[in-house]
Amino acid sequence: MPDQNSLPPRVSPLLPRSGDHIVDYSNLRLTERKALTAIQVLSFKGKNEAVAGAIGTALGIECSTQPGISNANEHTQVSWNGPNSWMVVASDEESGRAPGELLKLLQDAVGELGAVVDQSHGRCGLRLSGSRARQVMAKNTAIDLHPRAFGPGRCALTSVAHMNATIVQVDDTPTYDLFVIRSMARSFAHAIEHACREFAND
Repeated sequence: MPDQNSLPPRVSPLLPRSGDHIVDYSNLRLTERKALTAIQVLSFKGKNEAVAGAIGTALGIECSTQPGISNANEHTQVSWNGPNSWMVVASDEESGRAPGELLKLLQDAVGELGAVVDQSHGRCGLRLSGSRARQVMAKNTAIDLHPRAFGPGRCALTSVAHMNATIVQVDDTPTYDLFVIRSMARSFAHAIEHACREFAND
């Protein structure tokens, strides 16, 4: 496992805030998911099924080879991230893993079948939840978010507020996890916060 002392501290890309939430209304809540580990796994040619199986065995979570599928336990998500590719995202605090531990676990599991890359310092994760969350997301993306088309366990790589992002629907509240590259995090969070304001007094 990588020396924990050699890993740089994880600093939020968002501006400091006085509270724990970016938005905290009765019908909407937007928070930053802090201390996340984000690992991208890409299978080599012809190794797609084998890599998916290795990830699933290592984590105890089904790793689907079908587009748009995300499976999770209480602290770790395994989401389709493009052809032959998956993003594994986990809360270090909730999983009880030390920084670097998930990376080593997946590297050992995948071995020579694919590439395993830590992207934790290049991603920002936000969680939007509440009865108005679907309306907020509908103002920012063109994909069909109707429950018949996009429900819990679905994910998409798409444009959100004119920025490339990954959407994962966590539950039918609805709750969405949103992942964006670090350099766009402040603009992204501001766009989602602005879209929430319409519903502040519902």
